[in-house]
Amino acid sequence: MHHKPLYLFFFLMSSSLCYGQALNQLSNSKDDSPIIIEADKSVVCDETLNKCVATGNAMAQKSTNIVYADILTVYFSEGKEREITSIVADGHVRMETPTDTAYGDHAHYDVALDRILMTGGNLRIETPQQTLTARDSIEYWHSKNQGIARGNAIAQFPEKEELVQADTLIAYFKPATEKTDEGKEKLTIDRVEAEGNVLASGPKGIVTGDRGVYFAQTHLVEISHNVKITQDKNVITGEYVRHNLDTNVTEMYTQAPGVASSGSVKRISGLISPKDAKKMKGKPSETTQKSKDGHLFPVSAKNKKTSTS
Repeated sequence: MHHKPLYLFFFLMSSSLCYGQALNQLSNSKDDSPIIIEADKSVVCDETLNKCVATGNAMAQKSTNIVYADILTVYFSEGKEREITSIVADGHVRMETPTDTAYGDHAHYDVALDRILMTGGNLRIETPQQTLTARDSIEYWHSKNQGIARGNAIAQFPEKEELVQADTLIAYFKPATEKTDEGKEKLTIDRVEAEGNVLASGPKGIVTGDRGVYFAQTHLVEISHNVKITQDKNVITGEYVRHNLDTNVTEMYTQAPGVASSGSVKRISGLISPKDAKKMKGKPSETTQKSKDGHLFPVSAKNKKTSTS
C-alpha cells in the first residue's frame, strides 16, 4: 500500500545540510524561505529532545537545494529562536543543487563548525566539469572553501582529460565566472593538494610522487619526493618536478628551487626512447596500470572510469 508523503515546513531555519556548492548556498542563506521536509513513513518532532526525525524516503528542501535519505534527523537549539544546530542524513544519501550532486551513505552537517562530513560507500561529488571521489570520507568546510577527500581520493577533470589521485586530496574552491540560473555563484576547483601515493595524469603521460599540488587553471602540477614521469616508454626520475599536463613541458630538479640542501642529493635519471620521444607531443597513451596496493595509474583521463571501492 502506498502512503502519501508527510510534509513539514520550517520557517525558522538559518542553516541547512549541503556539500560543496550546496553548502555555499544553504548554510549561507539569509532569506526567510522555509525548509520543507517530506517522508513516506513518518515525521516525528520531539521538543524535549530538540529534534525532528523524518523516516522513509525522506527529503529536505530549501529553495532549489534538496537532500534525500532513508532517514533525516534535524537538531534544534533551545529557546525561542529554535535554530538548527545540525542535520544528519542516513542511508542512500543524495544531495542536489542546480549544478552539483553528491552521494554517500551517511552525512552530518555541523552548523557551528560550518562543516559537512560524508562517509560510507560510493562517495562522490559530481559537477558538469569535475568529479571528486573517495573511499573513506569527504568533508567540506564552507568558511575555507575547502574540501577534503580521504582514501584513494580522485579529482577528475574530464574536459581537460586530467586527474589527480592520492591517499588524501584537499581541494580549494573559488567562485566560477558564470552563475546559476538563480544568479548564485557556482564554485569550481582552483587547486588540489595531494598527499601520499600521488598521481597526476594528463593526455600524454603520468607523474607520480609522495606529495604535490595541482593548479586547475594552468594545468600545472608540482610534485616532490620519489618523483617519476612516465610517457609511453620514456621514464624520468627525480625529487621535484614542475609539469604541465596540457603542454607536456617538464622541469625536473634534484630538489625544490629555493630549498636548502639537507644531506645527499639524488641525481636525476631518465630512460628516453628516441622512437617514443617523437610521439610525446601528440599521441596520448592508451594504457592503464594498477599498482600492487590497488591504486589506479591511468595515463589518460579521457576514458577513465573511476572506482571507489
